[in-house]
Amino acid sequence: MAIVKKGDLEYITFENLEKTGMVRHCFTTRHGGVSTEHWATMNMGLSRGEAKEPVWENYRILADAVGFTADNYVTSQQTHTTNVRRVTAEDKGKGVWIDRGYTDVDGLITNEKNIPLVIFGADCVPVFLLDKKNKAIGVAHCGWMGTGKRMAEKTLQAMMEAFGTDPADVTAAIGPSIGKCCFQMDEPVLNLFKENIEWTDDIVEVDPSQEGKYKMDLWECNRRLLAEMGVKDIEISGLCTKCDQVRFYSHRGMGEKRGVMAGIMELI
Repeated sequence: MAIVKKGDLEYITFENLEKTGMVRHCFTTRHGGVSTEHWATMNMGLSRGEAKEPVWENYRILADAVGFTADNYVTSQQTHTTNVRRVTAEDKGKGVWIDRGYTDVDGLITNEKNIPLVIFGADCVPVFLLDKKNKAIGVAHCGWMGTGKRMAEKTLQAMMEAFGTDPADVTAAIGPSIGKCCFQMDEPVLNLFKENIEWTDDIVEVDPSQEGKYKMDLWECNRRLLAEMGVKDIEISGLCTKCDQVRFYSHRGMGEKRGVMAGIMELI
């Protein structure tokens, strides 16, 4: 994992993805854009209440810095589902420059070059998947609900069905999100995990600071879901978005008055 700085712009990259030479990718921070007020400065969300023009400029700034094909961004429309959309050339620009025409999509996959896939986060876990053999990518938004419903696994399964992906050929990265240090949950959330993930007890602890509350490692949960599928090369950023609200937006730390980060990956 590296924190890349270009002037005021700051973003995160992953060593294992970078060294493949097959993708452009990043996870944004709060820094380097033109957004103002509580969105300042690198808000990537067009549904956060900010005017479109500064957000569009943030996408252009990022394209210039990272090399993304600016006209072709395609975004998720996140509602904490486990729905995965296969993106094709017909989708170019959807969610940024033109209307999406689809809803309830928390994962995107493609095997077409020069289409940057975009997911969003402000505590939720961003997961990046690269099939090096079949030259395909996937990105998944894994909030606590998505993680508990095995979203990372389901995105990989979608790649297996669409592209013939073998998990052994996959390079994966788990980006900045809320860490175990700050992710507190109650009994109903814990039960969701227990219903879907048999080893939940391995990654959860009672929170001694408050009765009826628990702490969970969402990074380890997503890592283990992928590892059990057969993915061997998994890099974890280890950066907690709630702990570092200077660098990141955090839903739990800031509430709704904030921007949102983006996890972006493009086949080249």
